[in-house]
Amino acid sequence: MSGRTTMHRHDVRTSTAPLSRDPGSSRGPAPPQPGLRRLIGADLDAMCEGLRVTGPRLLARIALHVRWRAVIYWRLAQAWMHSPLTRPVALALTSRILSICGAELQPAARIGPGLVLKHTTGLVVGGGVMAGRRLTLHQNVTLGDRVPYGGQPRLGDDVTIGAGACVLGPILIGDRVTVAANSVVLSDVPSDCVVAGAPAKIVRRTDGPTKGAATSAHPSSRL
Repeated sequence: MSGRTTMHRHDVRTSTAPLSRDPGSSRGPAPPQPGLRRLIGADLDAMCEGLRVTGPRLLARIALHVRWRAVIYWRLAQAWMHSPLTRPVALALTSRILSICGAELQPAARIGPGLVLKHTTGLVVGGGVMAGRRLTLHQNVTLGDRVPYGGQPRLGDDVTIGAGACVLGPILIGDRVTVAANSVVLSDVPSDCVVAGAPAKIVRRTDGPTKGAATSAHPSSRL
C-alpha cells in the first residue's frame, strides 16, 4: 500500500464540521455589494478565466456570446429591482435573459462579485438565493426551494456547481465547495469538500486556502 490516504464517503448530514464557523456560511445578512460598475467589472474579469482580454475582444465576446450578456443583464436587473421606478425594467431584463439564453435568473438573488456562468441553458436561480464571491455555475443548475416559499440556499465563497446539479432548501454551503454534476444537495455542506450523488454525500475533502496565497478564482477544474 502506498502512503496515499483512502477517502471514505460520508453523508453530508452527519458531518461534524462546525458549519456555523465557515466564513461564507453564516445565517446573518449578506455582506454589502460593491458598486454596480465594479461588480460587473469583477464578473467580466472572472468570465475571462485567467485570459488577458483587451477592450475590443471583450466587446466582441459580449456581442457574440449570450452568457456574457446574461451576466450583465442580471447585474443590471439586481441593481434596478430595489426601486419602484426601475423595477419594471429589472423584470423586463429578467424576461429578456430567459428568452435569449433559457436561464431564469431572479433579480432578487444576491450574488457576490466574480460570477462565472459557464453555460446558461436551463439555469435557474431563485430570488432567495445568497452566494459569496467567485460563484461558478454550469448549465441546468437549479438553486432554489424544495417547496414553495420553503427557503433557499446560501452559498459561501469559491463555490462551483456542476452541470445538472440541484441545491435546494434553506441550507448552507460552505466555502470552496464543489458540487459534482447531477448531484442533489438537500442538507448543509461544510467548507473544503466535494459532494456528489442524490442525495449528495461528501466524496472528497480538499485543502483549504493556502496561508498567504489567494484562493483560486476558478475551482471548476476540480469537476
